[in-house]
Amino acid sequence: MKWKCVNSGLIVALLAHAALSANPKPASYAADIARVHLEAAGGREAHAALRSLRATGMTRIGGQELPFILCAARPRSVRIETLGENGTLVRVFDGVHAPWQKRDLAGVPTRLAQDAEDDFTAEAEFDSLLYDMEKRGIELGVAGTAEVGEKPCLRLLATLRLTEAYTLYLDEETMLMVRRDQRKVRAGSIFVVETYYSDFRPVAGVMLPFRIRTQADGKVISETEIAELIPNPATSPDFFTPPVANWPRR
Repeated sequence: MKWKCVNSGLIVALLAHAALSANPKPASYAADIARVHLEAAGGREAHAALRSLRATGMTRIGGQELPFILCAARPRSVRIETLGENGTLVRVFDGVHAPWQKRDLAGVPTRLAQDAEDDFTAEAEFDSLLYDMEKRGIELGVAGTAEVGEKPCLRLLATLRLTEAYTLYLDEETMLMVRRDQRKVRAGSIFVVETYYSDFRPVAGVMLPFRIRTQADGKVISETEIAELIPNPATSPDFFTPPVANWPRR
């Protein structure tokens, strides 16, 4: 594949130059790698034009298979409707107010528990951590190489809002992100949640994963298969807005 040859040569050159330079600048080389990744995933123009998404599919968690509808929009709005045995659970975050949830569409909205709220807002970022990094205050560094599923990968360290730490793995052949690790703290203990991405397909020119698996301590937490992704769906202006007045801000 032409991309593979050109891409591999560029990455080797970037890393070799960083290693040999008398005054290496890790941040600049990390930015170069992020730029290559962005081009491999569709390019800046395609990413900028993709402002929102509607996904439908199935997620397996706790021995259950749950159909879902997910809508997300830039910069940090997300709405997930999950159909379970006890009805539909709706969870929403507009990027400004505290996330809210309700059982069934006509239910009374309530606020999430603190841990659940932290997890939900952390996953609300619409864009990849390697898109528009400077504007979003994302710091990036190179952390060598590693293997993911026997595939050689470049490893990057990303820090968002000075507090959220991630390790990102880019497949050296495709330069797509195939794994993301996030450090979390619960009850004073640190653990890592690993998210794996596969089955990439173009959506409005952007390569997006249709299979996602999360795990921690070697145990699978959830597996998600996306059946359909619709780019830039039409939504009402208040689609992500809390349904009651004076809802607390995040």
